Amino acid sequence: MTEKAQTQCGCETAEAPASHLDECCCDMPEKLLQLADEAWMEVIKEKIKKEIGDSCGESLDEIAKLVTETNCAKWQHMIAGKVHCEEYKANLKKIMTSECNK
Repeated sequence: MTEKAQTQCGCETAEAPASHLDECCCDMPEKLLQLADEAWMEVIKEKIKKEIGDSCGESLDEIAKLVTETNCAKWQHMIAGKVHCEEYKANLKKIMTSECNK
């Protein structure tokens, strides 16, 4: 197999056995078809997303806003809880290491 054929197949080592090079090139048509299937799915997915956006855009905007606001509130609550927990731990440590406990 020529060096050009090896490069086209993606086989970069000249030490690869001939059977590997043949297998590499024999797999290429199937790999290209698989790649085409993946690209087709990506294109159709983008078209579906556009159709959903066009037909339900306003509702989706409302949902997105509601979810975003709720998520923000959830994280604020979690962070506030973490602050209180850290304060609790610090106060407990202070009490447990005070003079009267020694």
